[in-house]
Amino acid sequence: MKRFLFLTICLLPLSLFAQSSFTICGFGKGFKDGDKIFLSYRQSGQIVDDSTIVNRATFKFKGSINTKVRGYLSRNNNPRYAEDLFDSFSIYIEAGQITLNSADTLSNSTISGTPSNNDYAELLAALDPLNKQIKKLKDSNKELKDTALLKLNKTKLETAYYDTFPVQFNFIANHPDSYVSLLTLGNMARNSKFLPQVEQSFTNLNPDLKAMPEGKEIARRIIEDKKISVGMLAKDFTQNDIIGNPIKLSSYRGKYVLVDFWASWCLPCREENPNLLSAYQQYKSKKFAVLSVSIDTDKMNWLNAIKEDKLPWMQVSDLKKENEVAKLYGVTTIPSNVLIDPDGKIIAKDIKGKDLRDTLLLLLGSK
Repeated sequence: MKRFLFLTICLLPLSLFAQSSFTICGFGKGFKDGDKIFLSYRQSGQIVDDSTIVNRATFKFKGSINTKVRGYLSRNNNPRYAEDLFDSFSIYIEAGQITLNSADTLSNSTISGTPSNNDYAELLAALDPLNKQIKKLKDSNKELKDTALLKLNKTKLETAYYDTFPVQFNFIANHPDSYVSLLTLGNMARNSKFLPQVEQSFTNLNPDLKAMPEGKEIARRIIEDKKISVGMLAKDFTQNDIIGNPIKLSSYRGKYVLVDFWASWCLPCREENPNLLSAYQQYKSKKFAVLSVSIDTDKMNWLNAIKEDKLPWMQVSDLKKENEVAKLYGVTTIPSNVLIDPDGKIIAKDIKGKDLRDTLLLLLGSK
């Protein structure tokens, strides 16, 4: 969670405005005097950290901002050092007074006060039933021991997650002038499965939003995604395996091969690996192979992750800051993959979890 939080902050480009003052006021009956509230956001290319102490169940921040940007609040866990943020809440920092109210935890706050945060409150309300379902499933995952029940629960969790996308697209359609719509669309653009819908929604956004750096990043992702499409022949490549031997994609002709893009530091990638391992073990005898392309730059981290996740298939990487194969395939986020048929044609993109299992079952049948 910590790594994801700061990666998200670092990836958010800046939209420059005149210097303006903001105030954040929080009220929580469950807050204790002495609780420490941390605030993190980005301004002028730097991550800004601030903190304050709860007094009489309230806390307050004041500052100046030359951007309109998303920030994060956390209670009693400094996001720079905590392994997990047990009580946190994201906000939109902009000119004006931002107010949070909660009957218990920071993460259960309602937010209001400025245009973006009013819009954000509306989006959170629309997502609330699904977010509660997702939280319940995540909590139960921690207690489940039965492998079959855990797998079923993860499938339900995946379904609930994908169910949030239509809700978000509907919000964006109804708020084409909102900065919240822009950043929400930017988050969804990280899932290439939905990039066609992202492109359609992006077209309808206010031109001023599209001209922002965040908008330009969405446009870049859309363009990159079109480098590879279902139906085209896969672009051949060669990269070295873990001991330096060159491995050529075309050597897999005659098999169904899943080219998987991942990295040791990518938590969603590591969470998907057990599903990928299960699929590999089930179908490897039916001319199914996996070829993983890592975008790691640290070889030891890469090798340790392969060992920890018990990944038996071929692994390649050039260990460059910008992996050449990832650039060739227009990969802008991970995990990402393409499924290639025995003739070298791409037949699916970014299929994970249940989608991957269902696709392989349709192509290769049961074990």
